[in-house]
Amino acid sequence: MKLLRGVITGGGVAAFFFFSWILQLLWNSILFEQLALVATQVTYWQSAGLWFFVIILFAWVGIGNPLSFGKKWHKYD
Repeated sequence: MKLLRGVITGGGVAAFFFFSWILQLLWNSILFEQLALVATQVTYWQSAGLWFFVIILFAWVGIGNPLSFGKKWHKYD
């Protein structure tokens, strides 16, 4: 519940859709047009799905979570 509350507050939903659009622009301009590493362009909804997948992989695993570091740091005070 805390994760959902944190995402919704502060424009988290708008940020999700904005970064999905940015991901689509970067994917199509760099990987498709400039480097020709992929065969097809991605749509907006495919980039939103990819962004959601990245959020699940990295946000829920705890990589880069400053709260867990802070608890260990204050433990030695």
